[in-house]
Formats: sequence, C-alpha cells, structure tokens
Amino acid sequence: MNSKWFRAIGECQKEIATSNPNPYYLQAYRDAEIWYWYHVPKWIAQLTNESIQVNKVLDIGGAYGTLALYCKHLFDCEIFMTDLTGSYLSDTLKCKNEINFSVSNIELDPLPWQHQFEIIIFTEVIEHLNFNPKPTLIKIRERLTDKGELFLTTPDAAEWGRKTDYFESLDSIPSPSVGRPIIDNHVWQYSKKELIELFTVSGFRIEKFNYAPGTPNRHFNFQLAKR
Repeated sequence: MNSKWFRAIGECQKEIATSNPNPYYLQAYRDAEIWYWYHVPKWIAQLTNESIQVNKVLDIGGAYGTLALYCKHLFDCEIFMTDLTGSYLSDTLKCKNEINFSVSNIELDPLPWQHQFEIIIFTEVIEHLNFNPKPTLIKIRERLTDKGELFLTTPDAAEWGRKTDYFESLDSIPSPSVGRPIIDNHVWQYSKKELIELFTVSGFRIEKFNYAPGTPNRHFNFQLAKR
C-alpha cells in the first residue's frame, strides 16, 4: 500500500475531490475504484522503464478521470477521454489538465480523434457494452500504436455471477446497430475463457494478467498488446 504508484493515485484522487466532482465520486466511487483496477497503475508505471514514449493516452469510458490524470502526471502526455455522458468528469479538472473530452459511444460512433495512442484505458467498460464486443475491440486495436498497450478490467463472472437479464449467451449478443435502445447497466459479465477467446479473435495477445480484489468480488485486470 505504500508503493509509489499507490501514493500517486492518491494524489490524483485528491485533485479530483477538490475539483468540484460529481457528488457520487465523494460518496462512494473514490474509495471503491482502485479495487477494480488495482494492478493497472503499477503496470502503466512500468512502461517508463521500457522503450515506449507515451505521447497520447485515450481513456474510453473514463468517468471521473483518475487513471487518465495519473497518466497525465506520469508521462506529461496529451489526454483524450470519451464517455456516454459528460456528467462525471469535472469541468475544473478537464480545463486544468487540458483533457480532450468528447461525449461518444465507442460501439456506434467513430472515435472523435484520428490519433494513434500509446496507451488506451478500457477499465470497467466491456461489461456495459450493448453489442457483441469484438467489433469494438478491433476498433480499439486499430488506434493503438505498434507498441501500444491496452489496459482492460472487468468483473469476473465466476464470482459476480452470470448476467442474463438481456441475453442468454455471449453468442446471442447482436452486432452494433443504430436504433436499438441503449441499456445503462452490466449487460454481460465474462468468464476468463470468454475473454481470452475474445482477445485472440480481436487481434490481441495478453502481456499481463492478475485479479484485483474488487468490492466485494474480484475483477480481471489485463494488459494487452497487438498480436
């Protein structure tokens, strides 16, 4: 808990907390979020020891912006963020850190920027996707630089349970299609086997994997690269 990256995340959280955030951040999310993506900040920090110069970072579904801000401070890079709503990210934080932000649906909309990114963050999002995730993962892969890294986290269905309110199986989830009502909920919770198969067919290889403790149940943490 006293590691350098953990203290750096704490500083980012303090900055968000004093930047007029959405009230839910202070009520609950600040204390919970790190347990979802516990290993990701350490893995991101390790890139400073590798031959990757991080110039641009994209956070998809970045919510309150903790990991995006962490990357900004660590690499002094440009930050780009998308989310389905603009109600989470503080305008104060966005302006102070020159965060490029756009309300966008990663499944249906083209990305608002034409850049390639050394880091793409996709934490606690894939379970919210309304459509088959393969096209979205391929879209994300296309925006990574050749040495780029994707950081992805999601609840582990083995502990959180299957989510069958909307679909009976992963194969029954339809391809992206304009016109369907958007569900704001966990649409599908994945097994490790499903994720590994999905990463393979989407053109990724797994570089690092671990379980985060979660609250109350564990989450998958993955670092992925182009295959």
